[in-house]
Amino acid sequence: MPNTLHDATLVAENTEVIQQIDPLFDVLSKDTPVRSDLVRLAAGTLAAVRIPHHLPADRCAELMSALDNAEFDTYDERRIFPPVTKFGPAVFDYYLDDTIRPEYWDHAAQSRATWKKIVGEHDPLDTLVDELRRIWQGPVEPATVGGRELFVGMVRELTGGARMHFDELMREFPGVFDQELVAQFGFNCYVSVPEEGGELVVYRRRWKPSDEQQRIGYGWSEKIAEAEPRVQVKPSVGDSVWFDSRNYHAINPNTAGRRLSLAFFCGVTTENTLVLWS
Repeated sequence: MPNTLHDATLVAENTEVIQQIDPLFDVLSKDTPVRSDLVRLAAGTLAAVRIPHHLPADRCAELMSALDNAEFDTYDERRIFPPVTKFGPAVFDYYLDDTIRPEYWDHAAQSRATWKKIVGEHDPLDTLVDELRRIWQGPVEPATVGGRELFVGMVRELTGGARMHFDELMREFPGVFDQELVAQFGFNCYVSVPEEGGELVVYRRRWKPSDEQQRIGYGWSEKIAEAEPRVQVKPSVGDSVWFDSRNYHAINPNTAGRRLSLAFFCGVTTENTLVLWS
């Protein structure tokens, strides 16, 4: 095993390691990641995997211009506040009584059709998913519920940041997806980044029952992770970042500029398939 303390590829530009207690909890910045990098992420021996300039800056600028005419909505504000602007449905908003509400499928179909009009023949999501297939060296496909494919490729704009929280499908929605997962990643490709603020902070800490005493709405007080190792990643335009979303994570508020990303989750199944959803 390489000594990560001396692996130059682990020193990512615009990445800050805070209270580093675990030398393996770091950010791998690499133009061409390989399958073993995602395996390390799933195993907890990396904090994040980053591909610098995964989408060219000019393609990001074109997409930003096209999105100016797109209709955005927000997550259900009864669950997530301050509001987070987004394009496309989130499974989180449509979960009810151990299943997905029927109106999710209409929203998904409408969003897919609108997205194709926005991007035309050169879909940046195809570029990102094709690269993920190369990295994973195995099947990569949308997650399903009742045999129906879920929407992949939400566009999110965060200005006020995001409270510390975690995302773990097998804990939050057990038995809803057709697939069973053994690991889960968050994925973001940044098409616009703020001049100041907007950093992703990932903690080496997962939820435990006693944390509920520190819950604040949809998130948790950062006090419960204040003594844990964490990394802070400030992405550049076109960068892609994977991280284990089962770890607590937060996003710092913007102080200048816009923060937009193409976002989805990646789940590793018991059959070694990588499934995607938003």
